[in-house]
Amino acid sequence: MQLAAVIAAGGKGIRLGRNVRKQYLSLGSKPMLAHSVGLFAGHEAVSQIVVAIPEGDFISANGILSTYFPVELYQLVAGGATRQQSINKALEAIKGKPDLVAVHDAARPLASANLLNKLIEAALDDGAAVPVIPLADTAKQVDKKGMVLSTPPRESLRLVQTPQVFRFSLIVEAYSNAERSGLEATDDSALIELLGKPVRTVEGELSNLKVTSALDLALATILFDGRKGEGLK
Repeated sequence: MQLAAVIAAGGKGIRLGRNVRKQYLSLGSKPMLAHSVGLFAGHEAVSQIVVAIPEGDFISANGILSTYFPVELYQLVAGGATRQQSINKALEAIKGKPDLVAVHDAARPLASANLLNKLIEAALDDGAAVPVIPLADTAKQVDKKGMVLSTPPRESLRLVQTPQVFRFSLIVEAYSNAERSGLEATDDSALIELLGKPVRTVEGELSNLKVTSALDLALATILFDGRKGEGLK
C-alpha cells in the first residue's frame, strides 16, 4: 500500500501579526511546516510528499525542509489563490497512482502518527476518512447580520480536522468535479460528499489544533513541550 501526502502551506499566514508566515514559525526548535512534513516523512507507507507553498517562497520553504529531510523526499509546488486551488495543484503533481492520499494543513503541527494510522485503516475500508471532535459548546446558526436562525443539536455536530485520507481515485474525481462545477469548499471531504460518496469519521485529537492566532501558538507550544517531556515527540 502506497500513501502520498499533500500538505497545504500555501496561505499567506499573516493573521498572527508576524513578519514571518505562520507555517514557518517555530514550535520548539523546529518550524511548524517541518513538524507537519515530519508526520509523513518517517511513515513506511508514504511514497511521496507534495507541499503547496506560496508562489515565490521556494527558496525559503526548501531552506527549511532541507534542514530536516532529504530533498528527494518532498516536492514543492506553487499554491493557488485559495486552499482548494493549492490542493488541486498538489494533487496534479503526484507521480503515479498511489492507493491513498492524505491531505494535511501545515498549521496543524501536532497531529500524531497514531491518528494517521487510524485514518489510513478507515480509508482503506471506506474510501474517505476524516478526524473529528465533538463540540463542547452549544452551536448557533446565524444570518449575515448575526441574528440567530436556529440552534442545531450539538450531539450530531462535529469539528473536522486534518489529516484527511482518501482513495487516490476518489479525491481526484472529487476535485475534477469541483473544478467543472465551480464548487468551492474549505474542507476536502466536503467535495467527496458532493459526489454523493460516504465519508467515515475517526475520533480526532484535541491536541491537534490549528494554529491561526497567537493564543493557538501559545497553546501548541505548551502541548508540544508536554509531549517532549513525555518523550512522545
